[in-house]
Amino acid sequence: MSTKSAVFGGTPINIIITGATGFIGSHAAEEAHRRGLRVTCLVRPNRRDPGWVRKLPVEIRAVDHTDPRALAPLLLEADYILHVAGVTKARTREEYRRGNVDSTTSLLEAALHAPRLKKFCFVSSLTVAGPSIDGTPVNDASPPAPITEYGRSKQEAEEVCRRYTGRLPIVVVRPPAVYGPRDRDILEMFRWIKRGLAPIVGSREKTLSLIHAADLGSALLTALESANTAGKTYHVSDGIIHHYTELLEISADLLQAHPLTLSIPDPFVYASAALAQGFSTLLGKPAVLNIEKVKDLLAPHWVCDGSRFVRETGFKPRIGIQEGLASTLEWYRTNGWL
Repeated sequence: MSTKSAVFGGTPINIIITGATGFIGSHAAEEAHRRGLRVTCLVRPNRRDPGWVRKLPVEIRAVDHTDPRALAPLLLEADYILHVAGVTKARTREEYRRGNVDSTTSLLEAALHAPRLKKFCFVSSLTVAGPSIDGTPVNDASPPAPITEYGRSKQEAEEVCRRYTGRLPIVVVRPPAVYGPRDRDILEMFRWIKRGLAPIVGSREKTLSLIHAADLGSALLTALESANTAGKTYHVSDGIIHHYTELLEISADLLQAHPLTLSIPDPFVYASAALAQGFSTLLGKPAVLNIEKVKDLLAPHWVCDGSRFVRETGFKPRIGIQEGLASTLEWYRTNGWL
């Protein structure tokens, strides 16, 4: 990685990243550092652990993400703002709104006072477009059709971005399922296969779009740096429509396992989610598996067309599924996750 800072007119180029301590944000922070940008990570006041950016030469600033007056002074020298932080699991609609809509509104309001700002990128989600019923990939012109409160909160945050578009150069990026080192979701697939089971929730014909976290980090920085992305919404992916059974087969080969493929009945999945959701209410924290998550899992196709982003920015994903799953598995093993 480069240790020099990129410069513009003799001044270092600064990027502000929210959510950089997490899975996607840390990969974006690594990409920004690789490109020579000076990185500042905004974390919530109660966050003490720098997370996955602890080994990067970044500045960590703790601030209330819903307070534009506190945010504004931290953005004065920002050339780029990358808003990754958000809530993916919550107990109520209001919790989703606070984490995804209110924080986005506050950051945009604060960004109005950033005199050097060249681009603001909001990381949204394919869940805003919703699943495809017949397997035809949704595209950037597809009308929003979210099926969960998470997707609806991201849609509302996108609408907030559009209200600020006339005053700020904003680009919205909608990733599909993201995998790679540090991801805990695909880790569960590897764990089940290692135990001898390959569970399938929903249709055996399920298809999905994917992108490796390192490629997504590159796509987000490309969206910020490209001259013609302001005011637009893009889907991004690795350009391939994957069959879920294909992912199981590749993972089993990598683990040298021969798992039993097991289709989980829909009623059982809903019952398990309801039970987990009930316990989460008692414990006062969101459940990993809940009714909202089941809606996502049972959708037949989560596929998108990211070709417009490729055409307009020149972005090219570098990591194929075989290489991506292999490197992810190796990271899990090296770090004692599997």
